[in-house]
Amino acid sequence: MIRSDSFTRRALLRGTGIAAIASAMPYRLLAQTPNRGGDLAIAINGASSGDTLDPRSFNSPFMAVVGGTVFNTLVETAGADGATRPGLALSWSETESGKVWRFDLSQDAVFHDGRKLTSADVIYSLMLHVAEGSRSNSRPIINSIETIAADGDNAVVITLKGPNYFFPAALSNYSLAIVPDGTTTFDGIGTGPYRVTRFAPGEVLETERFDGYFRKDRAFVDKVSLLGVNDAAARVSAIQSGQVQISSTLDARSVALLQSLPNLKISYMTGAGFAGFNMMVDKPPFDNVKLRQALKLAVDREDMIQRIFAGQARLGNDTPIPPNSTDFAASVEQTVYDPDRARALYAESGHSGPLVLQTSDAVGSEAVDMATLFAEHAAKAGITIEVKREPADGYWSNVWAKAPFHATLWGARPTSDLIMTLAYTTGSPANDTAFADPEFDAALATARGSSSEEERKAAMAEAQRFLHERGGVIIPAFANLAEGLAANLNGYEAGTLLVGSTRAAENVWFG
Repeated sequence: MIRSDSFTRRALLRGTGIAAIASAMPYRLLAQTPNRGGDLAIAINGASSGDTLDPRSFNSPFMAVVGGTVFNTLVETAGADGATRPGLALSWSETESGKVWRFDLSQDAVFHDGRKLTSADVIYSLMLHVAEGSRSNSRPIINSIETIAADGDNAVVITLKGPNYFFPAALSNYSLAIVPDGTTTFDGIGTGPYRVTRFAPGEVLETERFDGYFRKDRAFVDKVSLLGVNDAAARVSAIQSGQVQISSTLDARSVALLQSLPNLKISYMTGAGFAGFNMMVDKPPFDNVKLRQALKLAVDREDMIQRIFAGQARLGNDTPIPPNSTDFAASVEQTVYDPDRARALYAESGHSGPLVLQTSDAVGSEAVDMATLFAEHAAKAGITIEVKREPADGYWSNVWAKAPFHATLWGARPTSDLIMTLAYTTGSPANDTAFADPEFDAALATARGSSSEEERKAAMAEAQRFLHERGGVIIPAFANLAEGLAANLNGYEAGTLLVGSTRAAENVWFG
């Protein structure tokens, strides 16, 4: 263990070499009585100097874990299947065929400044996401609300614009953190297990246990430090050396070396998170569907899985739903590497000259190598891709969803509807390809509004087909993301999002 006040990000970044390290101790949850005490440090990618503690700005792996450490949402998800569980809402129920939802709140939850949680806080926090100027990735979720009203201090009733049987799970989105009513200066006051003691954007968030946390059987460690470590080698070095006790999104090629180290263990996420490539469909030359289709055919997905992910990945088909999901549309033809067809479509698009693909370590440890390999594949189809490596700092604010052709990263969401809605529906602030397709939007609306599971699956398959054929995202694979854990860290449960569904801090202990 290390003390948070003795740890610096600069010291971590100095130690990027990998020593003699080797193979896997399978990760298991240990059934034992949790111990209290100790300081926990976690290395996470995606931090930026532009980060803030306003939940509306949470849009990266680092800030997702900040949300799960300092705040709570109404509903949470946990485990490899992303099952929903109570957050600040202890229970919920629906009427009017999924259009009206009642959420009963914890009466024990208090904010870090001592204020008791009430329904007014919930209403204020949710509606922040649709306030003028908000670019929250949760805006589409809250835009689906027609009215929200308090039923006393301890319950809220939400009436939607249309039926949505997925709605409670959507409220687990990490940016929907609850803050005190009237908050305008966002300094990290939440109801979460740890409260902020220091925040240096792009570098570190330091916290201490909140003794007033409403879950008395959680928050075992004394302090939690979240380190913004965008460099993949530095994250490997940090967990190898014991400078941190959790290290997220490890480079797949390093895992084979790390697995036999006696002082650590490896946990895998097999969720729907992915790294991919965005073609902005509202910017030339990517406003041409034939060019987009040519590029989808110009990437050798199987080769990428072997060479970039060391075989630890599942095949992608340019939708955010992986083949192991119950919502996966097997009826949609799998795109395979076809240089000849790609060459023909590229010629039909009328475009000539190189395409600049912007990428960065901020997207993940394999992002730059993925782009370089993509360029190698595309060259065999006569398509020239120039890879431009951007600085990690500022990538999410300056390049993502702005540059015509760029790398992207998405963590899993609790439902297929939610990831499709956030990332690809018309007008969503998180729509990072500017995809706008009325048929796609309508298929999703049908899926979320049907009480029939068969009808929901059919509509979801239609939505996948439209995105696959017309969309601007290339998703070659869904990596089985490795996370490094200290051997003496217990209670960790891998989730569909990194760092134990972002909430590892409240669940783990040393022993």
